[in-house]
Amino acid sequence: TVLLDYLSCRGDALIERPWRAVGDFADGLAADFRKRVELPLAQHIGELATRASTILPLIDGTPTASMIGSDISFTVRALPKVLLHVELSQENQEFPAEAWVLYSHNADAFLSPGGLRALGELFRDRLLSLLRIY
Repeated sequence: TVLLDYLSCRGDALIERPWRAVGDFADGLAADFRKRVELPLAQHIGELATRASTILPLIDGTPTASMIGSDISFTVRALPKVLLHVELSQENQEFPAEAWVLYSHNADAFLSPGGLRALGELFRDRLLSLLRIY
């Protein structure tokens, strides 16, 4: 459904920033997205930290400077005109492990809210499967 959604889009040019959370695109998506995408990723931050140089090229990911001081930050070209920005912070004495997946500013011009959620889930599945393999 993501590809059909993307191919029937009304957008024309990518606008990368400012990054937006999935909840910015539609009410009610944020809690489900957190549970289904961000929390599962947060459980694997340590693994990704040690294998980032191997995994990132496989998902068209590029390391970036963190916007919030997280331990790992990267951008992924999920679709030709839709980017994901990922911030990962490892657990410490004060805070639990956290993951944030943000979308390029006008991602909603290329995908419906359901397509944005599905893209996040596909990204999660791909990243976690690569962590099992590599």
